[in-house]
Amino acid sequence: MIDEVAPAREPLAEEPVPARVVRGGARRPRRMRRARPTVRSGSLAVVLAAAILTGLALAFQGFARWAGEHPGWAVLLGLAAVPVLYALLRGMPHARDLRRAARAGMAEAEADALAATRTAPPVPVDEPADPPTRTQQPPLLADAFPPGPEEPTLAAPFHDGRTAPLPEPEAPAPYATEPYAPDGEPQLEPELERELELEPEPEAEAVALTAAELDGVDLATLDFAALDPDTFEEAVAALCRRDGCADAETVGGAGDLGADVLATAPDGRRVVIQCKRYGPENKVGSQDLQRFGGTCWSVHGAQLAVLVTTSEFTAPAEEYADSCGIRCVDGTELTAWAEGTGPAPWGPGATLG
Repeated sequence: MIDEVAPAREPLAEEPVPARVVRGGARRPRRMRRARPTVRSGSLAVVLAAAILTGLALAFQGFARWAGEHPGWAVLLGLAAVPVLYALLRGMPHARDLRRAARAGMAEAEADALAATRTAPPVPVDEPADPPTRTQQPPLLADAFPPGPEEPTLAAPFHDGRTAPLPEPEAPAPYATEPYAPDGEPQLEPELERELELEPEPEAEAVALTAAELDGVDLATLDFAALDPDTFEEAVAALCRRDGCADAETVGGAGDLGADVLATAPDGRRVVIQCKRYGPENKVGSQDLQRFGGTCWSVHGAQLAVLVTTSEFTAPAEEYADSCGIRCVDGTELTAWAEGTGPAPWGPGATLG
């Protein structure tokens, strides 16, 4: 009997290691990394196994103690566990076959992927393109926006290639300097307008007179609005002395507390007068009456309170004066008092407010 000689096997050729293309065209082989078991993973497996065994031993010990205390329940539980164990033992070979098939499929997939990487040509890595310069324009924008007309130059070319300077642009016409005048109205010359301009009249200075000077002045013809505030108070005191108040005097000042003239009427009443030298556009308001009414009775002990002004009183001021018993003398009544055509504040014809 002749023994068959097995044919010699050819040595397996070394599989080429896939290379990776890098910049510059050079290829560098890839290194295969294999997972190496470490001491840490082995120690962890031992610890887990010991923990599982310890848990099983404790569980078995507890179950044995419970079965000794409850034998009937232990028998029933054992009978119920028999079919479960039988099913597990029967299914273990089938599960083992499934795991083997899964491993075989994974190995086949890895082999196919490795073969595909070997047969695929290397992909070259292109060099990055230079960035576009400021003068370059992307093609899409250049097609979408065609170039506009050329900008005008400062020189116009001749047919022979020479250039000639362009004519200078005409200067704009100067703006009209004449003043604007509406249609239908004549426009005067500036010199004539300056001549026709009226200069504002200077305000007349207030007249200042002393008490001695007022004694020699006819109070009936005196312009009370032209006097300064101090002279106006002296003129009111002079009117009081002329009409029977021999002791009338001015006490106005920074601390007069609303009293400018104090006098005694012919019937013996104490008269307290406050003087307000106001212009025709400035009327005496209710606040002035309220300040005077707060001091004339309680501070100065007035039996007759009078407020005299060269102007007029507002309606609220007159209402407040009527309610408080203060007599108001405006500019018209003051002129009538000075001329003798009107009553004095303490006279029989005087009224409140």
